[in-house]
Amino acid sequence: ASDKPFTLEGHLLMIDHGHGLNSAFLHLSQIDVKLGDHVAQGQRIGAIGSTGRATGPHLHWGMKWNDSRIDPLLVAGPMPQGL
Repeated sequence: ASDKPFTLEGHLLMIDHGHGLNSAFLHLSQIDVKLGDHVAQGQRIGAIGSTGRATGPHLHWGMKWNDSRIDPLLVAGPMPQGL
């Protein structure tokens, strides 16, 4: 987690899932975890925002596996309906 926002990314949180898999969450308005925390599935880690270079509130979620970008939907499973 960054304690100061980046110019383009805003408040940035990165999660190391192990086995070379990493997630990055950008433009957050709030980060609810700190460096070294272990997080569990379903745990709140932050809040959607528009920090950095963003035109409105949204979540920019990126994933890398061994430094190669991958589509997060490949590992996320089905999204909840009705949100």
